[in-house]
Amino acid sequence: MLKKLLSVIMMGLVLIGVIACSSQDSSSEVETEVNAEATSNNEVAAENKWDQMELGADGPVEIDFWHIQATIYGEAVHEIVEEFNKEYEGKIIVNEVFQGMYDELNKKVGASLVGGGLPNVSMAYESDTLEYMKADQVKELDEFIASEKYGYTEEELNDINEGVLARQQIPQYDGKTMSWIHGNSSMGTYYNKAILEEAGFEKPAETWKEFEEQALAIYEKTGIPAFAVNPNSLGGNFAIWLRTYGIEPLAVDGSSVDYANEHALELLNIIKNLVDKGAVSYAEDTEQEFTNGRVAMELATTARSTTKIDLIQDKFEWGISLIPQGNLDTKSTGLWGGNHIMFNSTPEEELASWVFMKYFASANAQAIYAAKTGYFPAVESALETELLSEDFASNPQKREAFENVFPHARITTPSAGSRPINDAVSEAITATLNDAISVENAVKKMQQDGEAALKQYQ
Repeated sequence: MLKKLLSVIMMGLVLIGVIACSSQDSSSEVETEVNAEATSNNEVAAENKWDQMELGADGPVEIDFWHIQATIYGEAVHEIVEEFNKEYEGKIIVNEVFQGMYDELNKKVGASLVGGGLPNVSMAYESDTLEYMKADQVKELDEFIASEKYGYTEEELNDINEGVLARQQIPQYDGKTMSWIHGNSSMGTYYNKAILEEAGFEKPAETWKEFEEQALAIYEKTGIPAFAVNPNSLGGNFAIWLRTYGIEPLAVDGSSVDYANEHALELLNIIKNLVDKGAVSYAEDTEQEFTNGRVAMELATTARSTTKIDLIQDKFEWGISLIPQGNLDTKSTGLWGGNHIMFNSTPEEELASWVFMKYFASANAQAIYAAKTGYFPAVESALETELLSEDFASNPQKREAFENVFPHARITTPSAGSRPINDAVSEAITATLNDAISVENAVKKMQQDGEAALKQYQ
């Protein structure tokens, strides 16, 4: 009997222990779940802090936007800002201020970084943004993009041209988005259809080797140079042309230059041969040479397509194609145009700035900018707007450039050393075109002087 009683007691104690342990484990699990949920909620709140804010809750927020756009480009900016201010009346007021060209704008921003008075939003190239970031005043944009209320969906991000999106997230930004969309153009080949047809061609050749033969044939059969160059400013163009071979003249990490290669030799030999034989002429204003029918082609920015339409009118039929390529498997061309950056300010002004920046990148705003200026719309959906669909229908050259040139556009490596490197390359090209040095020595000079220029900015 005693043994039975002890056995029951022992079993009871075991059960009590099991229940106690079970209760403790359950309590611990509940506590862990509560803590995890609290942590998760805190993270969500932190990630979506902009979602908790209302635009203009305490009256309209005023922000300043500095830019470099004049003439038809300034008119486009003004129209977009006016449309924005109407749509966000009572919530946001954007004051757009023309600050001269990039050199002037950069000086004013630099002075404001030191002495105060920064704008909320400013135009900037990637190299400018990198310089401004050193002062720790440029606002990172990823938290805005991720906002459910004010940000982008995956579908909206996919609507943005790949090269344009890559501009805002270059490797030097260490995985952060430090700028957003303004306007984008590429280097294309404008061509006079009548002159090419007279020489037996429908359009510009696809490769540099074929382009050399075509240029010589055009000059021989028509007496008109194939295109014009300004030898004093060829450095930047030469870098873009060299990239068509798959070469990066300035390394992606900005640590080295690459001009001493067989492709640079080939390209410079082609240019020199065409100049020596009269198939390429010199001109400070290559656009005037093309629009007045004095050359068959012009290798230049597509941002001038609206200007070309106004200048050429009905003088001759023309088109735009991709520039000649060194390697057709890796087609490329230059990508130009400024971006928008945001400077640190109050949360209310930062949110208002982002809403404006996103608006400028929208289909409607990009359609206005593209229709007025010739810049490419950064988003595919802009083509669905009535304004741009009509503009492209009336001006097929713009659609031609959008479909055949823009998809291959990529920026060159941004660096504070880009300008002196390009100047050094221009000097070497000028020297060989003037028979002062050989092509081989010119390429060596590009490399040596480019390395020296780069060292000053490392």
